[in-house]
Amino acid sequence: MKRLALFMMLLAFSCFATALEPLHRGDYQQVLDQQPRPLLVVLWSVDCPPCYDELAALGRLHQEGETLPVVLINTDTRRSSDEVTATLQQHNTDALPNYQFADPVPARQRREIDPNWYGELPRSYLIEEDSTQGHSGTLTEQRLRDWLKTLPLHNIESVRRF
Repeated sequence: MKRLALFMMLLAFSCFATALEPLHRGDYQQVLDQQPRPLLVVLWSVDCPPCYDELAALGRLHQEGETLPVVLINTDTRRSSDEVTATLQQHNTDALPNYQFADPVPARQRREIDPNWYGELPRSYLIEEDSTQGHSGTLTEQRLRDWLKTLPLHNIESVRRF
């Protein structure tokens, strides 16, 4: 009986988390096409200490009930998805759209995202209807809050709640 109760609890909990999806070469544009604009794409790694600060800021915004159109992409091709998922859960970002590089040669996926990006992390892109802005380095919580304030009110209803 205890096993059944534990199984049901785990099953219920897993319904609230978004699965970590593999991001294969050629998938990036399709992922973007499925998301509203403006969109924030955040690239991160388990081996990147500043990335944890950025994930923590996103997690705090999530806990406050903020609405933010964001996609997280983990660049660790040699890490288990369990380890990456545990990091996302630790920072309360596991309910966001989450992807992980699946190509064994990460440089190919980096070039697909941005031919001028050489792998420095954290790396973010603010994608709007007519422009894309790349940013290397940690996005602070204040910068994320400031960006949220600039979102047009008519777009708020169309973005995913995270």
